[in-house]
Amino acid sequence: MVDNRRIHLPENLSDLKNIMGPFQNLGNDDFYRVFEDHYRGSRELIKGRLSVYLPFIKPLLQAYPDAAAIDLGCGRGEWLEVLTSAGFQSVGVDLDQGMLRDCHDLGLQVMQGDAIVYLSALPDESQVVVSAIHVVEHIAFDQLRALVSQAIRALKPGGLLIMETPNPENIVVATRNFYLDPTHQRPIPPELLSFIPDYYGFSRVKILRLQESPEIVGRENISLNDVLSGVSPDYAVVAQKPADELVTTLLDECFAKEYGLTLDSISSRYDTRINERIAEAESRAQQSEARAQQSEARAQQSEARAQQSEARAQQEENRAQQFEARAKHLESLLKQKEYEANDWHEQVVQMHKSTSWRVTAPLRAVRRLLGGSRESRILSMLRDPTGHAIRYVVRRPKLKSFCLRLLSKFPRLLLRLRGIRTEQLLSDSFVMRQAIKIPRETSHMSIPGNAGAASLASNLELELSIDEILMRIRNELEQANGHN
Repeated sequence: MVDNRRIHLPENLSDLKNIMGPFQNLGNDDFYRVFEDHYRGSRELIKGRLSVYLPFIKPLLQAYPDAAAIDLGCGRGEWLEVLTSAGFQSVGVDLDQGMLRDCHDLGLQVMQGDAIVYLSALPDESQVVVSAIHVVEHIAFDQLRALVSQAIRALKPGGLLIMETPNPENIVVATRNFYLDPTHQRPIPPELLSFIPDYYGFSRVKILRLQESPEIVGRENISLNDVLSGVSPDYAVVAQKPADELVTTLLDECFAKEYGLTLDSISSRYDTRINERIAEAESRAQQSEARAQQSEARAQQSEARAQQSEARAQQEENRAQQFEARAKHLESLLKQKEYEANDWHEQVVQMHKSTSWRVTAPLRAVRRLLGGSRESRILSMLRDPTGHAIRYVVRRPKLKSFCLRLLSKFPRLLLRLRGIRTEQLLSDSFVMRQAIKIPRETSHMSIPGNAGAASLASNLELELSIDEILMRIRNELEQANGHN
C-alpha cells in the first residue's frame, strides 16, 4: 500500500501528536486513498493481477478445509476479496480508516490497527496464509524481520507467506517509479527478500516476477528501452513452512514453474540481438568490401584496357606519321619524276624537230603502210637497215671495238653514226617497242608531236613503271654512247 499505516508508530500516540503539531490531521484525510486510486489502478485490474497466487493457495484447502488467512495492510481489500471468493476465512488489518471504508462497504472482515502487532497476537499455527501485498517497502528492515519471524510462528505446517513488492531489477522502477510514493523507504532486491524466510526456517522459497508486458515475453527484437523498463515491475516471495510430504507435494508444480522476466534474461536477449545485428553489419560490410574489391579489380582491368588502347592509339599515330612521311617522300619522288619526264618529253619534242626525224619520215610512212606482224618481221631489215646494222655491232663487244677503232680515223662519219643511233633510240619505233610493250595492232600509229604522244600513252597498257622506262632508255643511251 502507499500510506504510512505500515510504519511502526510510537506506543504513546500523544507524543506523536505533539511532534506532528499542525500536521496531525493529515493522516485522517483521503490523500493516500485518492493517490492509490490514481496510480495503482482499478479494483478489477488489481484483482486480476492477484489471481496469480490462486494456484498456490487453493491446493491448501484440501489439507485445511476451514483455512484461515490474514492480509497485513489490506488497503482497499482486493486480495481479501480474492481470498474470500477462494474459500478462505480471511481477515484484513490496516491503519488507514479511509482505505478500510471500501472493505466495510463490501462486507469484508477487517480491523484497523498495526499489522505486525496484530500478527504477533495471533495463536501459533493458526493461519494457512499470511500475506503482505506491497507492505515490506514501507517498513524498516527490523520490522520486516519481525514480520517474517511472526509469520512462520503463526502459520500451520505447509502454510504460505506471500510478500509482494516493487522489483528493483526493473531499472525504471528502481530509479523512478519506486520513489513516486513518498512513504516508500528503499527498494528490496529479490535475493535479499527471499533470504529472510529461508533464514527463519521456511522449507522452500520461490520468487515470482510479475506484471511484465506479454508483448515483450515473445518479442525477439528487444530494444534498449525494453532492457530498461521491460523487466517484471513487481515480484513476490512465496515461502512455505515445513510440513509432511502430503501437504508439500500439493504445491510442487507451482514451486517448479518459472515466472516473469529477469534483468539477466532480457539483457541477454538484447545482447544476442545486438550481436546478430553486429554480425549482419559485419556480413554486409564484408559483402560491400568484396563488391568494392571486385569494382576495384574491374577498374584496374578497365585502366589496363585503356592503357592498351592508348598504346594502340599511339602505335596507330606513329604508323600514320610514318605513312605521312612516306607519302611526302613519294610526293617528292613523283615531283622529281615529273621533272625528269618533262625533261625527256622536251628531248623527244626536240628530236621530232630535228633534221634526222624529217629525213626518216618516208621510211616511217612506208612502215605504217606495210604494218603487221608478218610484214614487220620480213621487211624489218628493209625498213631500218642502218639501225639493224648498228644494233648488231653494239651487241658484239669485239666487233664494236674493232669498228670504233676503224671509225676513229673518220671522225665525221663516227659523229654521224652516233647521231643516227640516238635518233633510233628515241624514235617511236624503238622507244615505244622497247620501253613500253605496244600491242601489235597499235604499232602502225604515228606520234605527230606532243598531242600524238599523249594520245598514244593514254591508250597503252603500261607493263613497266615510269622509273623502269626511264632507266631502260638511260641504259640504252649509255650503252650506245659509252665508248666515245
